[in-house]
Amino acid sequence: MASQGLTRGGKMDRAMYYRRPDKGQHKRWIVIDSRTMLESFQMRGFVPLFDYGYIPYNDPDMVDDKGGHTVPLSSPWKPILQHPKGPSEFPVEQVISSRWYIPEECPWPAAKFPQLSGNKVTHYPCPECDRFPFQAVNDIGGIQHLSTHLRLSHDWDRISIMKYGERMGIDFDVVYGDLKQTYDFTGGETAEDVATCDDCEYVTAPGKSAAKALRMHKMSAHKPLEVATVG
Repeated sequence: MASQGLTRGGKMDRAMYYRRPDKGQHKRWIVIDSRTMLESFQMRGFVPLFDYGYIPYNDPDMVDDKGGHTVPLSSPWKPILQHPKGPSEFPVEQVISSRWYIPEECPWPAAKFPQLSGNKVTHYPCPECDRFPFQAVNDIGGIQHLSTHLRLSHDWDRISIMKYGERMGIDFDVVYGDLKQTYDFTGGETAEDVATCDDCEYVTAPGKSAAKALRMHKMSAHKPLEVATVG
């Protein structure tokens, strides 16, 4: 949406930042679109972030791509990331998905994201290609996606994947790390699906999705962000 926001209203237009509604996919993520769409966006529940100004279409940092299109030489995310309060505006999921926790991947490498505190990111790189490593957030994900990638993109069979896992210390039999399931029949009622956390005494409440509840708990754990690479 960033490039669309820079060109939607023509050369006299200005793009600006909006926060997505607090529901649905990518809730509260920050996006870029045209100021001419302000009323329409507000009616749809988007919140304009006026504190960070406009992003001019004819920015001096924009160059001709030799195909008749004007494209940004520098990222349109820089204005908000350079602002003292800007980096903290982004939901932690957007920062991790955008890989901005890695200074070299961030449009403004000096940006600090206090919302990352309490999260851990583990990288599982592919041994066959240079794609960006698969991410596990708080020990959730990454392994399954790496396994699928090795099978579909590089024709690895299960034995090869398991041997690689043994050599690199990756347990491909585990998708959600230390997730445990307990079915308690001692009360004489229907079994409840619950899960416990190995890092604390947290136990999911009966009647809820154990996997989802534990995943949300881990996302809000209070420990510094760690980035590790496995493989």
